Amino acid sequence: MTVRRVHVLGGGPAGLFVARLLALRHPDWLVSLHERNPPEETFGFGVGLTGGLLKALRQADPDLYREITEAAYTFSSSGFRLPQGDASLGRFHSGAISRARLLRILLEGATGAGVRVESHSCDVTDLLDDADLVIAADGAASATRNRYQEEFGAEVTPGRGWFIWCGADAPLDGGVFIPVKTQDGLFVAHAYPYGEKRSTFVIEASPETVSRAGFGDRQWSGEGESDDAALEYLSRAFSTQLGGGSFSGNRSRWGWFNTVRCARWHHGKVVLLGDAAATAHPSLGSGTKIAMESAIALADALTPLGDEPVTAALERFEQVRHPQVERLQERATRSQLWWESFEARQYLSPARMAMAYLSRAGAVSLDDVLVSDRELAAQALAEFAGVEPGEVPDSGVTDWVLERPVSTPHHQYPSRLHSLPGRTTVTVQVGSGDAWGPDGTELIEQAQELLRRGAAVIRLTGEDSQGALLDRLAVGERIRAELPVLVDVAAGPRHLRHAVDGVVAGRTDLVHVTEGS
Repeated sequence: MTVRRVHVLGGGPAGLFVARLLALRHPDWLVSLHERNPPEETFGFGVGLTGGLLKALRQADPDLYREITEAAYTFSSSGFRLPQGDASLGRFHSGAISRARLLRILLEGATGAGVRVESHSCDVTDLLDDADLVIAADGAASATRNRYQEEFGAEVTPGRGWFIWCGADAPLDGGVFIPVKTQDGLFVAHAYPYGEKRSTFVIEASPETVSRAGFGDRQWSGEGESDDAALEYLSRAFSTQLGGGSFSGNRSRWGWFNTVRCARWHHGKVVLLGDAAATAHPSLGSGTKIAMESAIALADALTPLGDEPVTAALERFEQVRHPQVERLQERATRSQLWWESFEARQYLSPARMAMAYLSRAGAVSLDDVLVSDRELAAQALAEFAGVEPGEVPDSGVTDWVLERPVSTPHHQYPSRLHSLPGRTTVTVQVGSGDAWGPDGTELIEQAQELLRRGAAVIRLTGEDSQGALLDRLAVGERIRAELPVLVDVAAGPRHLRHAVDGVVAGRTDLVHVTEGS
């Protein structure tokens, strides 16, 4: 079956971009896009543009790439502003663009390529009879995914932390992470500029903090209404960062982030795209990246379609793209859990906090930072070891970290390497990385009982994989935060560098090197 009629549901970045690509590559196809709201009515403020996304965009659509980059605001710095000091993440290159401006560029690009845009509400069942292919890019709350939930194997997992998306007419010279303590609790802002004097602030807090501040259970009469009382409260809390200004809202309300995962992305001639298929916590900064790169992958899969069934192209799309998105979602979940537990690691020095942040999801290691930003890495290592940055070696850092002694009021170890268990070393099996949730609480209770029985060191063991090691390190961090006991994490030789990252970031005291594979 040759595709001739394509209907796209949803006018977000994924839907608009895939419609344009298909219209450009297949001028004989009838491509229609259905979206009830114009770009100016979109929620949010600025959206991030990663280097990886821009590279993929340049290869897939040079003209659109040029227009987007000309409208984007670029910056090359990021860092933490902590009560104990600042830490800069050097060689950080990124950019952002007004979400409304991005959608306007994509809309004009789609119509210019021949896409028929229809402004009305529409359901997937209204389009099936008149389509060879329906692309459902209808957002994180996708009605299409909900209608065929069983067929897609869809799961929606709510986060435990709450967040609110705000705008501000405040100049920022780059991305910045700012924790602010109020009488009600801790609020942490992730902020970045998308214009000379325009910035986006995503502010996170625990449900308990939001509730104490009086914003935990509020009802809204209109879809576009913002929580003005919360914006006023946060404007006071972040007055220093805002230069005396205030936050603005655009459907800005407290809520939690839903992670969407689907076992399958297509059912018959319907395929999910963008947030309808998969979401990633905004702390990873990859939402727009996933959406637009998935649009490219779908267009690529459909390009050599010929006379084969459309399902063959959709299966090809999933085989290529699904594993890539799953890896990004895994990193995003680890990032989400790290930010939701941010308050527990406020004791870290600025440079060590920056290293803990960079290594939180396993995508960046200390070795990488030593190459990209040696000053930051050396400072973090010096703060960890209690030496001057000039005493940090230029090479062999893994061995150098593991050779550092451990000294506590009750225990002395000549190095970070821990070998065979002794009478006071007990082993705990870890099978979950959700250290700050119910699984982690069970492990804490198990460790407490072992502590009462005389344990001085808790050794965390599990599978020999990077993901399993990151799980152990997350659990180790919580044990170190809550119990007076040393943590020893088992690591195979292949993943030893991530264990060393954990030592420097305060996730473990000791490392037990296993034979591994």
